[in-house]
Amino acid sequence: MSFPTSISAAQFSAIAVSRSAVPATLTESNLKANFAATTNYLEIKNIRDMPAFGTPANIVKVPVYGQAQTQSIGAQSDAPDLELTVNFVPNDWQKAGASFATTGTLGDAVSDGVAKVFQVALLTAKPTNLMTGGTTANVGGSLAVPVPNALIYFVGKIESLLMTPARDDAMTATVALSIQSDFYGPYTVTAST
Repeated sequence: MSFPTSISAAQFSAIAVSRSAVPATLTESNLKANFAATTNYLEIKNIRDMPAFGTPANIVKVPVYGQAQTQSIGAQSDAPDLELTVNFVPNDWQKAGASFATTGTLGDAVSDGVAKVFQVALLTAKPTNLMTGGTTANVGGSLAVPVPNALIYFVGKIESLLMTPARDDAMTATVALSIQSDFYGPYTVTAST
């Protein structure tokens, strides 16, 4: 498939964290390669609320001598705060006590200080998986059931996990992500066989 072609809600969206090392150059093919097989990444599941992704505007007013009004320029913007609210399932966030690349448990990625590639998938339907490669169905769906998709990538870290117990609703947690790169994309992946 390709990009969604009409206005619609992102009916299914997901964030995945690569277990592979951050590539030396952040190109579309290198970023997608980090999610080419299901063993390369781990999905952050049970996301309840997603933040805005992208670069926020930072327009600065500049006075110009002799003009009646100021001019505006685009200045360097601050990185957005990325905090996800998830329905907390302790088993999904357990610590195995080794590196995230080895264990593949999200608990080992929290506060480990290691930069990782993140993939944000904005989709109009739930795909079979979030893979960007392979010969089986991927994030783009299958040829029989294609899924329009838009993929955004960034390099960052899982900085913290703040749990909130609740007696009247699902237990939740706030996952704070830091950003160490620009946002790349949106890109798309074509459906596989």
